[in-house]
Parts: sequence; C-alpha cells; structure tokens
Amino acid sequence: MAEKLIQSLETKIADLIELARELNRENRALKIRVAELQRERRDLLERQRHAEQYIDQSIERLRHIEASS
Repeated sequence: MAEKLIQSLETKIADLIELARELNRENRALKIRVAELQRERRDLLERQRHAEQYIDQSIERLRHIEASS
C-alpha cells in the first residue's frame, strides 16, 4: 500500500516537473513574441509618423503653389 502511494506521488511529481518545463518553454516563446510585436509596433508608429510628415509637407507645397498662382 505504501509503495503504491509513493509510486503515485513520484508519478505526480514527474508530471508536475514536465508541466513546469513546458510552461517555461511556452513563457520564453511568449516573451519572444511580445518583443517581436513591440518592435513591429514601434516600426509601424515610425512609418505612420513619416507618412504624416509627408502628407503635411505635400499639403504645404500645394498651399504654396496655390498661393503663387
């Protein structure tokens, strides 16, 4: 009886160790993905800023052309 209990506990401990390893792997993968998404967000914000500047400059050029006419 005690032997079966010990064996059951050993099995549960082994399962928990494997679960902990799996969760650690998943956590590392998620941290990498978060970093990638943050980098992508920064890039998109930078592209948006450049687009806004381009549009502002274009509007200013059109106003200048219109004023010159």
